[in-house]
Amino acid sequence: MDPQLPALITAGATRNPVDAIRYLSANATGATGVVIAQALALRFAVRLLGSTEACLRAKLADGSLATREYTSTRDLMAKMEEELRARPGGVLIHSAAVGDYEAQPAATKLPSGQPELVLRLTPGPKIVDHVREWDPDVFLVSFKAGNPEWDEAKLEAVARAQLARTRSDLVFANRLGALATSCLIVSETTTERFGSRDAAIGALVDRCRGR
Repeated sequence: MDPQLPALITAGATRNPVDAIRYLSANATGATGVVIAQALALRFAVRLLGSTEACLRAKLADGSLATREYTSTRDLMAKMEEELRARPGGVLIHSAAVGDYEAQPAATKLPSGQPELVLRLTPGPKIVDHVREWDPDVFLVSFKAGNPEWDEAKLEAVARAQLARTRSDLVFANRLGALATSCLIVSETTTERFGSRDAAIGALVDRCRGR
């Protein structure tokens, strides 16, 4: 394997602005993406595209990792396109928690103390649906976090639907709150089941190395 084959890992959560200081985000630290980036750095030219927290985690864990910060969904989308077009034909691990909805942000801080505040949210772009436009040959691993009440069959079905829609090579799927104990890696022909996050990450890294 060419040690310079590029690998882009997205990690953390987007922050879609509501006003000058507030934003909509998700409870995602980027820890999984950072662990994957560290493992892939042994064989790939890795760049981590992360939230502020994810990039800080990466610098504390391994100061040699190349990092770049993003903010909103649209900022992440623009930077992913730039990275993939500049360094095509490698691996993309898209583990970032991307906000599904966005507001029309106010230019200044919304006043506090109101008895009620109504936000109008509209769907944001589905970044992963555009990846093949930017880099048709990338080895694409997308992530799916399922609802806690889903059983494994439901989680696998949703992961397979994402695999087909996004033309991912693999989908890494888990139920919210159960990442440490139950994960799936789904391909076009196989479903692998793992009892821990570390085991699933190890298998994922092996699949990327053997692409």
